[in-house]
Amino acid sequence: MFGGIILSLSNQIYEIESSFIPFAGDASAPCAHAVHFYETDAVFCDSLSAFVGAALGAGGACIVVATPIHQKELLHRLESYGIDVQKCAAEHRYTALDAEDTLSRILINGEADPSLFASMIEPFLTRAKASVGRRSCPIVVFGEMVALLWTQGMRDAAIKLEHLWNGLVRKHNFALRCAYPVGNLRHEPQADLLHRITAVHSEVITTGDESSAEQIAERLRITSSLRNQASITETVPEERVRVILQRKKMEERLQRSEEFAKNIVESTVDCVKVLDCDGKIEYISPPGLRTLEITDEREYLGRPWVTFWLKEDRKRAEDAISSARSGGVGSFQGETIGPSGVKKCWDVKITPALDTRGAIESLVVVSRDITELRAAQEIAIQAEKLAAAGRLAATIAHEINNPLEAVTNFIYLAMTAEGLPEQVFRHLQIADRELARVAQIAQQTLGFYRDNAKGRWIDVNELMQGVTVLYERKLARKHLRIEIASTKELKVYGKQGELRQALSNLIANAIDASNDGGNIWLRAHATRNWTNGMKPGVRITLADNGSGMTPEVQRRIFVPFFTTKADIGTGIGLWTTKNLIEKQGGHMRFRSKQGEKAGTVMSFFLPSDQSGPEEMSKAVA
Repeated sequence: MFGGIILSLSNQIYEIESSFIPFAGDASAPCAHAVHFYETDAVFCDSLSAFVGAALGAGGACIVVATPIHQKELLHRLESYGIDVQKCAAEHRYTALDAEDTLSRILINGEADPSLFASMIEPFLTRAKASVGRRSCPIVVFGEMVALLWTQGMRDAAIKLEHLWNGLVRKHNFALRCAYPVGNLRHEPQADLLHRITAVHSEVITTGDESSAEQIAERLRITSSLRNQASITETVPEERVRVILQRKKMEERLQRSEEFAKNIVESTVDCVKVLDCDGKIEYISPPGLRTLEITDEREYLGRPWVTFWLKEDRKRAEDAISSARSGGVGSFQGETIGPSGVKKCWDVKITPALDTRGAIESLVVVSRDITELRAAQEIAIQAEKLAAAGRLAATIAHEINNPLEAVTNFIYLAMTAEGLPEQVFRHLQIADRELARVAQIAQQTLGFYRDNAKGRWIDVNELMQGVTVLYERKLARKHLRIEIASTKELKVYGKQGELRQALSNLIANAIDASNDGGNIWLRAHATRNWTNGMKPGVRITLADNGSGMTPEVQRRIFVPFFTTKADIGTGIGLWTTKNLIEKQGGHMRFRSKQGEKAGTVMSFFLPSDQSGPEEMSKAVA
């Protein structure tokens, strides 16, 4: 009868009797990760109690991550060996964790998360180290979580968890053991089983009894396979072992270097991606995932990178990849639209990554979000365009004043001439009236442009009437009726040109949104600022019964360059209006509705004293 086989790193096979001697075992061996294949719980608990008992008996510490039933059996055996488990626990030399509960705390989407795993286990390891102090006493850990995953059919998750355990073993220098019931392994192909499980362990332990012929045959097959592997590895020369050890050291240094590089990549605010030579995504940095609003990285891995970009930018993206694939640096600027519909602008650099032979093995993409910078540049460009247009309009308005005045005088002389026919007199009256209107429009245009660096008191009635005159033709073309109502002698303190521009933007939008034959209402009344100290002021309200705005449009109407007028809109009208009103110390609000009784109401509050603009100027200064 044989109790089990241990295949160790020294490639020797030891046969151990199934009746274990208390505290026998190699629990003190550092950096060891053994796997135990067992037939029955009794055999498993005997082996585990020997493993744990050896460490506690030598003054060491242990952490047991097991199911409650196995913890209970282990406790019973340890106490039968004369170990005071409660005292060990009080000294932090014995820690018991529920395997199922611990597993539930570290799993994300069915796999162990490295950061959650480390934050869960490492504090107990640190406490165990502190409990033994500087004594050369063993620290051992048993983990049953991998067996639970394997039993549930989550094979890949179990292997990944084994790798995470290996990382802790290397980092903290302790002996680790896990266990798999043989009954859950018989259905796996034998070669695949050994490859997947034993590959991540430094020792393989099989123990059990001979309760049936089938079990004996199964054990012989496992034993024979392990012996064959051991006999092969025994033939490796000593030089080969030395080379392997050197390679392991190099791998450890490489791993530290990779971790350092990973920390740098994950700390940058830029979006870093790694592409294969075909341009498919292999890696996206965590900051990049957040910026791109990606919640599940796996959905995007293997996807062509160029598909992220808008159609008009994909050609430039492909050219940049080609440049990097040729050994150069690819660069371009483009736009993407995230899952939430937000458009972002990016400045992109693509560089080749070389392997040890100097050949290009992948492409590194660094994308910087320049949305705010691009918006600022566009604002500056649009502002300069508006300023240029204003200067041109003012120049034209100023230059036509002189000929207008001359024509007006000649019409007056013609109208006062003796013997003028009645029909000609009526025609001259019409011409005089239209010329007066032209002069008024020219005067209003100059009022928009003239520098009003200093604020002054503005008559609200004159403000509304003056701006409305500019849109009489547009109102007439759409047969729109505009009703203007205002309390008499309403005045606000501010810059007249800026307020004219703000009100003009709102009236233009109302006309565009209105259907033929619609109505527009323009009202002004005295009120107080209910949101800020009840300061006195004036509220100007503009309402229409047009088409109204969708909820999506309402969320974005004050976003620069957002427009529903694809061909003629600039997208800065309402954004500029809001800024001008707030610059005067006021604020805007609106409401809109579609369907039955559709329409939009835009209103803004302006202070009727000088405190608003003065406070604003102090804040800017």
